[in-house]
Amino acid sequence: MNSPMEDRLRQALSEAGATIDTSTLRPLRAPERRRFRVDFRLVAVAAVVVVAGAATAVGLGGPEGEDRVVATNPEQADMAVFLCTKSAPKETLCRGRDASVEEVQAVERALTRLPQVESVFFMDQARTYDDFRVQFANNKALLDSVKVTDLPTSFRLKIKEGADRREVQQALTGLTGVPGVQSVVDQKSASVEVEASAERLSEPRLSVFLCGKESRLPACGAEREPRSNDELSTKRGKGATNAQKAAIRKLIEATPEVHSYVFEDKETAYENFVRAYKDNKVLVEATSVEDMPESFRLMLKPNTDWAEVVAKLKRQPGVASANYTPCLADQAPLEIDYGLFLPDNKVCPISK
Repeated sequence: MNSPMEDRLRQALSEAGATIDTSTLRPLRAPERRRFRVDFRLVAVAAVVVVAGAATAVGLGGPEGEDRVVATNPEQADMAVFLCTKSAPKETLCRGRDASVEEVQAVERALTRLPQVESVFFMDQARTYDDFRVQFANNKALLDSVKVTDLPTSFRLKIKEGADRREVQQALTGLTGVPGVQSVVDQKSASVEVEASAERLSEPRLSVFLCGKESRLPACGAEREPRSNDELSTKRGKGATNAQKAAIRKLIEATPEVHSYVFEDKETAYENFVRAYKDNKVLVEATSVEDMPESFRLMLKPNTDWAEVVAKLKRQPGVASANYTPCLADQAPLEIDYGLFLPDNKVCPISK
């Protein structure tokens, strides 16, 4: 007999399949908290360092102890389902708690029954932490700031050869609202985007993204409130006003650490986006000019304390986020490979 949690999860998957137009699908994203970061990754995304080494799967097993998880190599994974931890972003449905055993088992059963999935394997915190420390061995400040309990457990999926990836994306989208699930990431698609934009990451620039209309970011005035026991509704924020843009420009011009800057409007951002992803027709066709954020792109002077500049700009009304571009080289694999979201000053300290 199916558990109530499994029935609920299956309903979420079926509802997603019935309501989503596959022609409009984009690669799976990280939680809403980082939406602007993910949008930026489509324009200038970090290079992913693939986790090396083979993994031994840990089967959670069903109610009778049957192991339904198939062992495979994590670096061959196509998609990842990250489960809740106490340290998960507060905007998710995790609400400061770990996924329960019932929730984890329900997710496991749902994933192994997807016809497009060849294999599923479970990554526990200990193995994930070992890989994390190997991958970021040269970033001591980052290693010191992350504990084993900060890293979410996850299911890694290998998709069958020839399967329609958009159908899998469509099905897994329903998981993002299921209790116990923190986020779902299409790792393979994200890695392609990473490779396409890696060259831009070498530029010592700082990007200041402005709030757009109906923004879902708290920095833009958006609020997330419970709609029911397990759902959140979003009160959309407002776009940056002309007065706010002028104030941000004035602050940039008065900041001594800034060597030069340019303003990138939606049209210019879209042109750059199309040029960078001309070989990804599905992604380009699913994106419009209005999806692009306006931004200021700053070139900093050598040996600048970028963290201080970022902190100052983030506090300005009308600013959705501010990102130091070289840090994205580490932040992308943190989000894509580990489901971990950290502030810039922890990922890429000035002493690095």
